[in-house]
Amino acid sequence: MAGTIMSTYKVRLLQQLKANATLSAIQVSYADPGGAQRRESVYLGNIDTNDHVPESLSSGRRRRIESFTLEVFVEVSSKPTPQTCEARAVELANAVETVLADDPQLGNLSQLMWTQLRSMTMNTMEADAPVCSIRMLLDAKARLQ
Repeated sequence: MAGTIMSTYKVRLLQQLKANATLSAIQVSYADPGGAQRRESVYLGNIDTNDHVPESLSSGRRRRIESFTLEVFVEVSSKPTPQTCEARAVELANAVETVLADDPQLGNLSQLMWTQLRSMTMNTMEADAPVCSIRMLLDAKARLQ
């Protein structure tokens, strides 16, 4: 009986993101790259919520529905103005959303029913150089045996 697909989901999503034509030329990481972060990057963050509910109320072993939300971050510091920095970050975020829209089951990942973009937030700073960060929340739902 599978307890969760969180880890396999992140692995498969990372593979799908790296295969995307727009994202293949930039840094795409399983987790925050820290000091090794490049000027354009996409990385997976935390899973904030993981809920399990029984699919039905019957006796014996029950299938469960697992729902969770994964953070994905897009960061761009490669452009000369805040506007161009934001435009590039949105382009990369759109590529992430395209991966989900084109294949909401991530290549038929076992037990995954679907995944989709829930929301995005964008933050732009102007210090020494403009930096734009987009935080995306991806919802996933799986049927656990």
